[in-house]
Amino acid sequence: MKTNEAYLPGYDSRVTDFMALRTAPSHAAFVLPKLRPGLRLLDIGCGPGTITLDLARLVAPGEAAGLDRENSQIEKARESAKRRGVTNVRFDVGSIYELPFADAAFDVVFAHAVFEHLREPLAALSEIHRVLTKGGLVALRSPDWGGYLVWPATPQLDAALIYYQTLQTQRGGDVQVGRKFKTLLRRAGFCDRQFSASFECYESLDLIGEYLARGIEASIDGSANSSKRQQIEGFADALRNWYRSEDGVFAQSWCEIIGYK
Repeated sequence: MKTNEAYLPGYDSRVTDFMALRTAPSHAAFVLPKLRPGLRLLDIGCGPGTITLDLARLVAPGEAAGLDRENSQIEKARESAKRRGVTNVRFDVGSIYELPFADAAFDVVFAHAVFEHLREPLAALSEIHRVLTKGGLVALRSPDWGGYLVWPATPQLDAALIYYQTLQTQRGGDVQVGRKFKTLLRRAGFCDRQFSASFECYESLDLIGEYLARGIEASIDGSANSSKRQQIEGFADALRNWYRSEDGVFAQSWCEIIGYK
């Protein structure tokens, strides 16, 4: 199955460095109590692999796999695994819609910050359901832009954040997918769904600010007239001015769910 989704954040060094700060304790805490040695685990949308490597250690001597559609991310993940000496993990390029694994290959499938980018979440969950063992669990975590706190607020900053959400929607994503997890898992055939939500407070405002600003700037293409270009550049400038404030605050709601096959 192919879709015309576009991954809004992109893969420049500032974005991937931001992603590489994520760890299992900080971004997968909701599923850690469910893990034990010997499980077979798949991390979809693994990026540079920092969460995957933490999870691999927890399931050892079980095997872990990381999957991402971007080759540059898989290369970074493989380098990190070698550097950290994690040997029970493999990383492959692939699509969530066509998982390159046999039926019932995994006991746990984890996906962090993936489903907000998907045009066909039920198709993705169907593939996850296929590769899980009976009784296996899926664990998802995604932001929901219906809940975020930002300060100091200005009309231009508010417009920039709305524009970012619009871009993600135009590229096939769903900025409010988190609240829909229970429905999506039920429709995909999962049971015993356990939903939770929390706020993540970003201490390094420059990282999240640049992440958002660069995603906005990437929307400038050859078809943009000077007025549109100036508007987009103004949104990026508003984000950069905001994160330089000594009073800056950004907190975002994240939704998590665990479901069983």
